[in-house]
Amino acid sequence: MKKSYLALLVSIIFILATVGSSFAAMGEGTVSAKKGVDMTLFGSNRLIPTYCDNMNDFDSDKEDFVTLDEGGWGAGFFVRNELRLGFAGKGENFGFRVILENDIHYSKNNVDRNTYGTWGNTSSDFGGEFGVERSKFWYDFGAVRLTTGWDVMFQDIKTGGLVYGDDHPFIGLSGKMGDIGSWNAYMLLIEDADDLNGKFTGKVRASDWYTYNLKVNFKLAGLNVSPFFTFSDMREGAQGWGNSQAYYAGCELYGKIGPIMPSFEAVYVGGTINDAAKGGADDYDISSYAAFAAVKLALMPEFQPYVGGFYVRGDDDNTDNDAEGFVGITNITRYTPTFGMEGAYMYEHIFGLGSPLYALTPERLGDPTARYGGIGGAGTGNNPGLIHVGCGATGKISAISYKVQTCYLWFAEEDGLGLDDDEIGLTVDAQAKYALSPNFSISYTISGLFPGDGVEDLKGEDDTAWITRAEFVWKW
Repeated sequence: MKKSYLALLVSIIFILATVGSSFAAMGEGTVSAKKGVDMTLFGSNRLIPTYCDNMNDFDSDKEDFVTLDEGGWGAGFFVRNELRLGFAGKGENFGFRVILENDIHYSKNNVDRNTYGTWGNTSSDFGGEFGVERSKFWYDFGAVRLTTGWDVMFQDIKTGGLVYGDDHPFIGLSGKMGDIGSWNAYMLLIEDADDLNGKFTGKVRASDWYTYNLKVNFKLAGLNVSPFFTFSDMREGAQGWGNSQAYYAGCELYGKIGPIMPSFEAVYVGGTINDAAKGGADDYDISSYAAFAAVKLALMPEFQPYVGGFYVRGDDDNTDNDAEGFVGITNITRYTPTFGMEGAYMYEHIFGLGSPLYALTPERLGDPTARYGGIGGAGTGNNPGLIHVGCGATGKISAISYKVQTCYLWFAEEDGLGLDDDEIGLTVDAQAKYALSPNFSISYTISGLFPGDGVEDLKGEDDTAWITRAEFVWKW
């Protein structure tokens, strides 16, 4: 047995033994523990065979360049497997949840050892061994709840996902406002290290990236109105040079009125990037905005159409000191309700279009010295932005559910990149899922981009890019 699996087994046994677990209730999915703590064990396994083509270069005559997903790097055909084992507990005024994860692409080097001599991976960056993927611990102090760990937090995942949604470490307070709504204030510790490129600098803030977030949710006539505010303080070590202070203010609206399900988000970002390395110690002025709007009709369970789109401002001049391209903290559009779809082409890590994993926007295109956000701090305010319009439908027929959609995309500003055309192109996404039982399901997704003239200007080629994948899911 591998040492990592043995360590995991010993750890779980130790945890259960420590709390004095009674296994009499395990048939019902709950372990009753001493001192008023109820324990639950759970888990899942996802097997995802994948094939993709022309993902980044849009050129069928070239060998595919790799793309990136949660399991690691892959090109052509590869198989991702995500295994999660978790346990949760709840007692009087407190609770917790811990999820361990192994997320890999199938290969001898990954499953036999994470480090196999001089072969294969040399680090566990992509989950070659079990580790704590998510944790959450909370305690209720009457009207206020204290929560910490590294679990999924979000500002706007219910609508467009333009600002933030991820599982960074956090400390937060939350509470209710009677029957009218709730509030949540939390701090993200995205980076917290006192070194720069592996060397101690003596400047204890040099590599820190913290954000301070407030979100309030009001309920009004079947709708949720949720204003939010985020202050992002990203220092030199996080982005590579300079440091940025960005202020996000926005609001999302979502809910249901009869069969109509509206969804709306608008957000503005302002601030500065200080001592950016563009021709010397220049400062950038951050000023940008983005918006999302959609409406879905709940006509019947079998057919629920929707239509909507995004406008994300871009920068029209990479040579000035204005950072006008919008960049969120972590764009999480992949998991939003309307156009989000895991396995869709535009939500993969598309180097050729400057879009990182989960995001829809080309936030990494353009001069990189104007960085102030994005995954890895790599989103630049010199990016060209995005215009996106689309339509689709979801439905469920017996045990089969589906989602189909098509969208057309443009760069909001082609001048900043020196392009003659702004068309990114047409995307088509289709997904079907069949639940064979409450514990096992199968899904299939196929998605592609038919590139427009803007992509041909950018990359010199315009062959269709596409990805297809099956997914087999066990849950317990």
